[in-house]
Amino acid sequence: MKQPRKKIIKRITKVVILGFILNNKKQVLVTQRFEPHIPDAHLKWDVPGGTNEFGESLEQTLQREVKEETGLTVKTITMLPHSISRTWNHRDYLQHTLVFGFLCRAKKGTVHTNDPKIVSAQWMTFPKMKRLDLLSTTRSFLPFLFDA
Repeated sequence: MKQPRKKIIKRITKVVILGFILNNKKQVLVTQRFEPHIPDAHLKWDVPGGTNEFGESLEQTLQREVKEETGLTVKTITMLPHSISRTWNHRDYLQHTLVFGFLCRAKKGTVHTNDPKIVSAQWMTFPKMKRLDLLSTTRSFLPFLFDA
């Protein structure tokens, strides 16, 4: 008698990059998300970033996502010594998400909020940023930004 075949569940890995962008006044650019379909993220504060695409380096992802979301060109300073690893069980697949953060400096451009998922963008001092209603993922990187 044949054994029933086990259903093979697709597994994917998603890499997300966050950019903690500094200006000349040592302020950090924060963005307020507009995602009513995701109540845990809607109107929370975050930093620019997004998903790594096939063939990109992490720095290329950072450059592309920051440019798309804010209009800024940035220079990477350093990768932050912290990462996040989470798994998500979806109906048809398992997802492993890795999140990395980079400290970077704004080089050129003017901040815009043309991205439909961003309702506001503001430069803030680090102490003021710490008091915001930040996404937990973003907040977890704060101790690695400055001598907090």
